[in-house]
Amino acid sequence: GSLTAVTVFAIIAVFIVGLDLGIDFRGGVRMEFSLEEEASVDDIRSVVSEAGVLEPIVQSVGTPATGSAFMVTAEDMSQEQIDAVKATLTSEYGLDDKSTAVEQVGASFGRSTTNLAFVAVAVAVVLIILYMAFRFELKFAIPAIFALVHDVGLTLGIYAATNRLVTTATVAAILTILGYSVHDTIVIFDRMRENTLLMKRETYGDMVDLSIRQTMVRSINTTVAVLLPLLAILIFGGPTLKDFAMALTIGVVAGTYSSFFVAAPLVT
Repeated sequence: GSLTAVTVFAIIAVFIVGLDLGIDFRGGVRMEFSLEEEASVDDIRSVVSEAGVLEPIVQSVGTPATGSAFMVTAEDMSQEQIDAVKATLTSEYGLDDKSTAVEQVGASFGRSTTNLAFVAVAVAVVLIILYMAFRFELKFAIPAIFALVHDVGLTLGIYAATNRLVTTATVAAILTILGYSVHDTIVIFDRMRENTLLMKRETYGDMVDLSIRQTMVRSINTTVAVLLPLLAILIFGGPTLKDFAMALTIGVVAGTYSSFFVAAPLVT
């Protein structure tokens, strides 16, 4: 049930609402800057739009000692438009020129980044299937993959639903989630394999229930230990680190949950 609900949510969010891909994947221009005066995301969006930039994505990226900092990404932003935005920001909000950075990514480079991201995730999944089949049996490997689909689907679904930008840091986080989730699932599968030999008279379902109870405290402790530094990054980190930590936080919680409530029931 949980797997079905998450899958439906992920499909609706990713394919209907849509993922906001960063310029690393689409190509385009990224502009980062700090202001001396306070400004809202809407203020900055109107400044950038008035300069003639089409469909800019504006993100607040934390507050320096005074004022505020933003990241603007757009598929196309000419030098004239960049200069116009800088001039308006300087006069209205006090642009900190030293903190301003502009970065351009070509469309073909963006496409190759996207392809490499897909290849990286696909290779990771194939290696995990092979490892699980070698370490246990194929009947254990397939539920583990369903648990991974649950974790990655939930992460991407939340990203799409909340309009968070997907960057290369998000891909790195997804690869990390795959590893973490499988590690958590292996702990339970190992206990199930031990208990299969010890509990010959009980039903398979009872044996799995006991295995989950025996490993749950250890898994929760591990998850809390992982979440503490992630929360510190979410509170104090820079934009790229926060991006990585956000995806990882969702994935780690989902990975712990799915090991107990997706992978183990599917084996049963």
